[in-house]
Order: sequence, then C-alpha cells, then structure tokens
Amino acid sequence: MKRLSALVLLIVLVAASAVQASAWEWWAPSLPSNPPVTNPPVWQPALPTPNPQPNPNPNPNPTPNPNTPILPVQPSQPGSGSQVPVPPANLTSEEQRIIDQVNQERIKNGRQPLQVDYTLVALAKKKSHDMAVNSYFSHVSPTYGTVYNMLDQAGVSYSRAGENIAKTGDVSRAHSLFMNSSGHRANILHSGYTHIGVGIAKRGTSYYVTQIFIKK
Repeated sequence: MKRLSALVLLIVLVAASAVQASAWEWWAPSLPSNPPVTNPPVWQPALPTPNPQPNPNPNPNPTPNPNTPILPVQPSQPGSGSQVPVPPANLTSEEQRIIDQVNQERIKNGRQPLQVDYTLVALAKKKSHDMAVNSYFSHVSPTYGTVYNMLDQAGVSYSRAGENIAKTGDVSRAHSLFMNSSGHRANILHSGYTHIGVGIAKRGTSYYVTQIFIKK
C-alpha cells in the first residue's frame, strides 16, 4: 500500500513539472540565434540628365533674302548746338536796354555812366554764343578761356576788367538777376570801370547774357 502511494505521488510531481516548463516556454519570446545584419538604405540624389550644348552656328551672318527690302537708314540729326543762331554784329535793342539799365543804376548810386565799347560787345556776343553752343555756364570757356584771355587775344588795353554772365528763360529778368547778386551788383556799380559791352545768345528757350566791364 505504501509503495502504491509513493508511486502515485511520483507520477503527480513529474506531470506538474512538465506543465510548468511548458507554460514558461510558451510565454518566453523566441530570439533568433543569428539575426541577419541589414545595412540601412543609403539615399543618393538623382543626377540630371546631361544636356550637351548645340553646335555653334558657323555662319552667324545669314545671306540676305533678295526678296526682302532693305529699309533706309535715318541720317543722324545735327547737334542742337549747331542750331544756335549767331548773334548779329550790331547792338540789339535787348542788349542796349541792359546797358541802359546798368547806367541808370550807376547814376542812381552816384557813379559815372559807362561808355559802350563795340569790341567788348563783340567779345560778349562771342562768349554768350560759345556758352549756348557748348551748353555750359561758366566764366571759363573751354574755347576761349577767361575774359582776360579774350581781351588779350583781341588786343584790348585795360587796367581792370570784370565779367557778369546770366542764363534765364526771360531776357528781361537778366538785370534783376544781376542786381540781386552781391558780386554781380558790385561789378555794375564799380566806380573803377569806364566801358561796357553786352552780348546775348539764345538756345531753345534759354538766353545767355554776358556783360564785360573794363577800365581803360
């Protein structure tokens, strides 16, 4: 009887140990014995498809079509400076008016009136015309130099000399422009001057006015 009981107990223990082992193995995750090594994917940009340049045209100047008419070329217009009229040789009424205005100011301020010198008139016309043709406004001419250069080249004898220049759209305003400037006013009223010449040239709507003063 004791042997039978011991045998039954042995069978129960063996059966229990087999069920526990099976259960543990069921829940344990299976790991691969030697997992394969996989390299990460490498991204490579797609290269553009080569686009070779076309062959250059060995004949860049095509042969003209005899059936196509050739348009005439418009000749270039002469420079506007060449269209500036040359001032007349005689003293114009506008130039005489400016001389009269100068002498009125001098008399009003106790100065002697200036005498008209026609060599100075010719030089003043030349300077105004040069400014109009070459489109500049300066006491130094790129053609003739300073007023002293012009006087010397013309053979004018003088002990003192001065020059006023103005550019205006209304020649009747030239005198007021001179008188409202201290330097120009000083030339007009200078007691040392004895002679004057005035010249006017016009380019478009602009008048160039030159006054030359000297003391003989």
